Amino acid sequence: MRPFKYVLVLAFFILFSCTGDDNSISPQPVSAGYSPGVVITLDDDYVDNWAAADDILKTYNWKATFFVTKCGQLDDAKIAKLEAFNQYGHEIGGHGLNHLNASQYIAVKGVEAYLNTEITPMVAIMDGGGLHATSFAYPFGARNKGTDDLLLNHFSILRGTTYGRLNPDTHNCYYTGSPVVYGLGIDNSYSHFNVPYFLSLLEYAKKNNKIVVFYAHRPVQTAHIDYETEYNTLIEICKYVKANNMKFYTMSQLPGL
Repeated sequence: MRPFKYVLVLAFFILFSCTGDDNSISPQPVSAGYSPGVVITLDDDYVDNWAAADDILKTYNWKATFFVTKCGQLDDAKIAKLEAFNQYGHEIGGHGLNHLNASQYIAVKGVEAYLNTEITPMVAIMDGGGLHATSFAYPFGARNKGTDDLLLNHFSILRGTTYGRLNPDTHNCYYTGSPVVYGLGIDNSYSHFNVPYFLSLLEYAKKNNKIVVFYAHRPVQTAHIDYETEYNTLIEICKYVKANNMKFYTMSQLPGL
C-alpha cells in the first residue's frame, strides 16, 4: 500500500470509529402525514425459515424487508422464494456479499477494496436476479459516519442496530427522517428480549405517530440458539399492528414519507 493511501485509510478509521448504535446523522423533522407503524426486517440468508414465517404471517397482511447476505451462494429455489417475496410486496435489501464488518474491513483494506469485495458484486448479482436493492443493513450493526457517507451513494436508506430496554420515549429505534435508522433486535437471545416491551414500543408509536424498526434473523417455532426469533414474537407484533390499525412499512418506503 502506498504511504499516502495508508494515511487516508488510517484517518478514516480514527475519525469514524465504529459504534453500532451511534446516531451520527442528526435526526430531521418528520411530517405527521403518515400512519404510525412498524418496519420488520430480517437479516442473513435464512430464506426457507423466512418463507415458513411468511406463510404464518400473511393472515395479518404483514410486510417485511429481508436483508440478504451471501446472495451468490443461494440456490435457484431460494432465489425463487425471494422473487415471490418481492411480488407479494415485501422488500429485498442488501446485507453484503460476504457479511463483512464494514468499518473494520475499510480500516485495513480501504474503501475501494470494500466496495469491490462486498457491495459492487452483491448489487450485480441481485440486479441480475431481479432483486434490485435500494436499502442496506450493516452486518453486525458495524457502521460509522464514514461508512454511512460512502454507502448512501449506493442506497437510499441504511439500517444500523440499537440495544437495550429503554423507556419508549427515549429509544432510538424509531424512524426520524434520517437516511440512517436503527433497528432493535427481537431475537430471543438479546438481553432486552421481552415481548410486552416490544408491544410497549408499538403503543408509544401509535400514540405519537411514529414508526418502530425491528430486526430479526432466523424465525423458528422454539428458539434454542443465538439469532433465532420465535414465531410467537412475530405473531404478537403483527397482531398488535393489525388490531390497532397501524401500518406495515418496508425499509425503502421510509425516505418517501
